[in-house]
Amino acid sequence: MRLQANRDFLAGFACLVMSVLVLWKSQEYALGSLQRMGPGFMPTVLGLMLAACGVIIMVFSRKTTGNFPRINVRALFFIILGILVFSLLMDRLGVFVATIFLVVISRLSEARSRLLSTLALSLALCVLVYLIFSLGLGMPLRLFPWSF
Repeated sequence: MRLQANRDFLAGFACLVMSVLVLWKSQEYALGSLQRMGPGFMPTVLGLMLAACGVIIMVFSRKTTGNFPRINVRALFFIILGILVFSLLMDRLGVFVATIFLVVISRLSEARSRLLSTLALSLALCVLVYLIFSLGLGMPLRLFPWSF
């Protein structure tokens, strides 16, 4: 039995749920004013914008119809597993090794994944991580297991 639901409506609803969580969490910080913005100002504004986007998506979802797509359990499993492995390995083995594991495990979510393209994507992401976070932002990251 296929679930009869509009996926655009569900996407808008997901935006609303996320905005409620953002707005709820942003209440822990001082809002400030437009002239002297506090640490809670930006999350509050972004939460309100996300809520507005969710409402707009839900309103315009009435024009679209269709069945809810079948959930790809294999993709869901391997992508979540890749993220968990990345988070566990990042401190121990460094960002480069953790990124390679993330890409390789996430690519298992596809039925046909090529080894060469997977390794090229891993290398490209490692270079981007180095350029953006280490060089660009100056963050002290453990890049390799022997770093620090």
